[in-house]
Formats: sequence, C-alpha cells, structure tokens
Amino acid sequence: MGLLAVAIAENTGHAIRTRDVELAAELARDDDAMEDLHRHIFTALTAPQWSYGVSCAVDITLLARFYERYADHAVTVARRIVYLVTGALPDLCPPPRPRPSSGRGSRI
Repeated sequence: MGLLAVAIAENTGHAIRTRDVELAAELARDDDAMEDLHRHIFTALTAPQWSYGVSCAVDITLLARFYERYADHAVTVARRIVYLVTGALPDLCPPPRPRPSSGRGSRI
C-alpha cells in the first residue's frame, strides 16, 4: 500500500503540473487498486493464522484506512484537473459501492 501511495502522490503532482487528463483518469484506477488492497488487509487480519495481536491489527487497520482515504483525495484532485482542462465534470469513478450493513437496523 505504501508503494502505491507514493506512486499516487507522484502521479498526482505530475498531473497537476502538466494538466494531463489521461494521468488524472489513471488516478481513479489507482484508487481502485488501493481499495482492493484495503479489503485484502481485512482478510489477512481476520485469518486464523494472524498471530500478532489486537494492537498490531488495529494499527494496521488504521494505516490501511489512511492510505485508502489518501487515494480517495487523489481522485478528487484528478476530477478537478479534468474540469480545469476540459471544462466538463468528469466521470472518473463509478458510483460508490454500498457498504455492508452493520445489522443494527436504521439509525434514523
């Protein structure tokens, strides 16, 4: 995740400097890859083989979340780059995926 975050940061900076719409669109694909890694972390942390304890699992979970949010922010920047260059609102990302229900019912 760290390597992908560095690549996203570098690509975001380059896309801003060059106003590269194609590179901006690539940031959305990088965000999808980051989301896949984020989900994979949870699979690893909940596996019976996980033997590093709760404290380590919480730290890794938080770090993974921060990386995932960082990639989300890069997509926001990418959308703004596309708008700046083309004048049109881009559709870089598919609609958000529904989040799993907590099973607690409505909070309204």
